[in-house]
Amino acid sequence: AIALGCPPEKIVKLPMGLNLSLYQFKARYLQVNEPVKIITVARLVEKKGIEYSIRAVAQVLTEYPNLIYRIVGDGGLRESLEQLIKELGVSENVKILGWMTQEEVRQLYSDSHLFILSSVTATDGDKEGQGLVLQEAEAMGLPVLSTIHNGIPDGVLDGKSGFLVPEKDVSALAEKLRFLLKNPEKWLEMGQAGRAFVEENYEINKLNDQLVEIYSKLIEK
Repeated sequence: AIALGCPPEKIVKLPMGLNLSLYQFKARYLQVNEPVKIITVARLVEKKGIEYSIRAVAQVLTEYPNLIYRIVGDGGLRESLEQLIKELGVSENVKILGWMTQEEVRQLYSDSHLFILSSVTATDGDKEGQGLVLQEAEAMGLPVLSTIHNGIPDGVLDGKSGFLVPEKDVSALAEKLRFLLKNPEKWLEMGQAGRAFVEENYEINKLNDQLVEIYSKLIEK
């Protein structure tokens, strides 16, 4: 907007919000012998960077074989991503589940321990916006792992509710995932930080009030 000539002082940023009554917080603990369950919810397109999260999980599986990575979503890259999973020899641990309803997605959030969204800038310049699924995951108490990409850093407390790494950096992604796997006692604290952050900044009724206020000020002018 600024590049098109809009004065910066006229720009107000209002994020997408959540109806938090639909996203119930759940404390995350790891039971004895329970597999660690990781989830991604995303369209299977280039900017979602699914390739890099699959490669990171494949690296980590050599040390933590009791791991399940479920990818919810569909799209044009599904066939190539399924081929990558086969080539990496992780078909038993990494599953693409396809499209699901919002209720089914929330059930999977509830049944998971960690969330990954490794977004990247696509070759045609396409970028993630806010990455609302990150706030959904945080609202439900999941520590999140994502990238330093476009609007994503606004919606994650790096080092508190999750971790952010550079785009396409599989090694950094794997390193932070290893940290989360080695330190499950930190999941609850990170989940609580994420929930509080979302309640403060992304609750839909608060954002609706802010929107009304924005319009009211414009009307007054």
